[in-house]
Amino acid sequence: MCVECSHGYIDRRSFLQALGGVAAGLGAAPGLQAEQLQSREWRALDDPAVVHHVTAFKSGDKEITGFLARPKRSGRRPAVVVLHGNPGMSDDVRMATAQLAQAGFVGLLVDWGSRDPLPEGQEEQSKWRDRITGYTFWKLVLDDVQAATDYLKSQAFVRQRGGIGLVGFCGGGKQALLFANRSHDVAAVVVFYASARYRQFRHKTDPVPELVDIANEIRGPIQGHYGLLDQVALAQDAKDFEALLRARPERAAVEMYYYEKAGHSFYNFTRPPGSDPGFDFHPAEAELGRSRMIAFLKKHM
Repeated sequence: MCVECSHGYIDRRSFLQALGGVAAGLGAAPGLQAEQLQSREWRALDDPAVVHHVTAFKSGDKEITGFLARPKRSGRRPAVVVLHGNPGMSDDVRMATAQLAQAGFVGLLVDWGSRDPLPEGQEEQSKWRDRITGYTFWKLVLDDVQAATDYLKSQAFVRQRGGIGLVGFCGGGKQALLFANRSHDVAAVVVFYASARYRQFRHKTDPVPELVDIANEIRGPIQGHYGLLDQVALAQDAKDFEALLRARPERAAVEMYYYEKAGHSFYNFTRPPGSDPGFDFHPAEAELGRSRMIAFLKKHM
């Protein structure tokens, strides 16, 4: 997960209200105008051409919460499962899911926290954190991703051929790649700042596999997005991972992008530029990442 990356949360309304002032002082993206920040793609949750709602599906005996977004126009569409890092289906990952719907996909954001919600109390939260960072829990989440895939396949508005896509952020990106390792349903994977090596918070007794150790087993086309200023998912580790992916026996497509001015969470529009250096939104880089993500999914799905 990305519990170790948790930072202050600013909701969508507050962000949009402050947008004009933020745009005027943008150091991260010179020349970017307020109207670009408020473009259709970054107001996807308010787009009348997109239908979205909270949903739920069964994974074994558990009910898993999700957020589904799809084009309003009728027809069968290719499906993409979205996986988040920090606990909860916050506006940034809902936005990404709605952006997929704008581009003609059915997006389903899976809330891993609904399997084991954050408890109250410091002692209980410490136990919870230890539990949800272990590989035993992650394997249950991967079961939930399979259940989400099966749920999407059962929907009348989802195209049945061609496999599904996966988009993951931080820990959700690692989950997406691990799922691609175990499933033949995956057509393409896109990850944003998924750490290829643990630099902190690795579980001592039940560790999640390092991506660099399983790269040759991960199937299918993969696209990655990393900020060179990221201190959680280091770009150098990502470059090592990229080299291993390119050496896979199957020779599937690999696209990796590195953003000079961006840090961790640069796609998260709820953290205005300059509000949390190293973890804040970078509009130009985020928009470039969004366009690359959509092009990649359309190409391989």
